Amino acid sequence: MIHHELPTVDDLLRLGATRSDSLSVYLPTEPTPRGRELAFTTVKSAVDAGIRELRAQGRPNGVQELFRVKWQSLAEDDALWGNLSRSLVVFIAADLVEEYVLPNEFAPRTSLGTHFDLAPLVRAVTTPQAAFALTLSSDGWNLWRATESARVSEVEVVGDHPDDAADATNRMSIRGRKLLRRLGGDEGQKVLLERYAQVVAGAVGAELGRIDPQASLPLFVFANDPLGSMFLSQDLPWSTEWVRGAPDELRPDELDQAIRERIGSHNTVTLSDRADEIGNGFASGLAVIDVAQAARAAVAGAVGTLIYELDTDVKGSLDASTGAIEFDPDGDDLLTQIALEVLRNGGEVRAVRDGEITAEIWNGRLLAGLRHPLV
Repeated sequence: MIHHELPTVDDLLRLGATRSDSLSVYLPTEPTPRGRELAFTTVKSAVDAGIRELRAQGRPNGVQELFRVKWQSLAEDDALWGNLSRSLVVFIAADLVEEYVLPNEFAPRTSLGTHFDLAPLVRAVTTPQAAFALTLSSDGWNLWRATESARVSEVEVVGDHPDDAADATNRMSIRGRKLLRRLGGDEGQKVLLERYAQVVAGAVGAELGRIDPQASLPLFVFANDPLGSMFLSQDLPWSTEWVRGAPDELRPDELDQAIRERIGSHNTVTLSDRADEIGNGFASGLAVIDVAQAARAAVAGAVGTLIYELDTDVKGSLDASTGAIEFDPDGDDLLTQIALEVLRNGGEVRAVRDGEITAEIWNGRLLAGLRHPLV
């Protein structure tokens, strides 16, 4: 089955079930003839390598043949190879074949084990990738929204708001055939711009308050000085970052790229602050950094927040009934198994990369904030 959106938490839990032979393939792709050919040969090579590994493990011929049949169904699926995006994720097991064609960018990786390799998807699903943007100049303003799986698009405002600086300050002039609203003399420009910034801030507050009443997403403000600083001084409740430059010259794809480049830094600061808050509960038993303790707490439903490093090589198995773990260098990704238990019990999970957390308590492996101390 082809999916064009990120999996839900329920999908992750379903895919996270133990399976005797689970092949996972991640690869970046391009929606071009060459890109399609490369994706095809890369997945075929990964399946061939998986079959060789099954043979080396002494798995029955029937299992090996099953993988060949699964690959053949993929190879003949024109809807898959003809509609690629930035990444392709393929999961193959005895009971399913699923493909995710996504705009997210994943590094190439392949694994075969008793669980699918879900770590990159856990990161993509649980890491905030949504944000608002405001492009602001004296000629007008627009609100935009970027989501986890879609490029930035303009927010359709519902209120009756001024279109530009002249409209906000009751000034108008005509140039050629086009009606242009422009500010008057230079002597009053600062006052007029300040009024314009106030009016736009009020409009933005009203529109975003309707969409995001908890002010949970960041707002990136694309504006030149002095409008940018004037707008930010209005102290809206959204976490706001000023991006200096000429917003009227940005194409939507350039705006989207600029937002994506900045979300990571915003998340790093926010999550490091969150880790510091969790660390404050360490002395009272409300924070753990030990893998075995975190596993037991996760299964018991005691973990409210789990932060773990995506690329830490901690292999083994987790008993989902008791929380007991066994370390095994030939096992599956143990931290992701723990993360799935946290999600199963309604907790928050954040998969991070090296260097993204600067909190003092961070050990480069995991940090769990508990709902209550372990007994």
